[in-house]
Amino acid sequence: MNTRTTVLLCLTLILAGCVSEETVSKLQEEEVESPVAVVFPAWDGMDHTNTSRSINQFENTSYLAYFSAPWCAHCESTLDAYDLVIPEEKLVVFSRESREEYANMSEWHNTTEQNLNRTFNRPFILHPDLAMEVEAKSIPHAVFVNHQGYVYHVEIGKETNQTYIADLWNSVSNAIFSPETGWNTTTAV
Repeated sequence: MNTRTTVLLCLTLILAGCVSEETVSKLQEEEVESPVAVVFPAWDGMDHTNTSRSINQFENTSYLAYFSAPWCAHCESTLDAYDLVIPEEKLVVFSRESREEYANMSEWHNTTEQNLNRTFNRPFILHPDLAMEVEAKSIPHAVFVNHQGYVYHVEIGKETNQTYIADLWNSVSNAIFSPETGWNTTTAV
């Protein structure tokens, strides 16, 4: 094969998933693989309003820890989709960016509201150490934590399918981990 054909084939393979429309929930297509149960690390920090936040506020409740960075424009559509689905007080936005020029969480919050053209009532917290601890190397990086504090599912990359997010949220909200039997998602919490 010549070089042009090889490049064209590679581009076709890379872009193949970018043009298809999903009409069926990913959860209906395949079962979500839950990682081996790991406890989400303890954390605390100040949000964009200078309010102290910590993992203690999520004791006995499921939540979503969303990791991104202020410079990540392509992450906003994913954050928007999560915000439209995840209930109030159940989503925390963490910045994994440690550079000083991106440390202003109020600025990031305001920019997000402007870009989405609506109010965004979620805490924005600068926490690159937590991002490193949960290995949030690629963004957006969403960690679904069950009411026991275990990581139920990690979603990496752009995700705007609200049906999929809702199905996943329902699963994590009902997920119970037992060291003896593993994950059980059939019992309501």
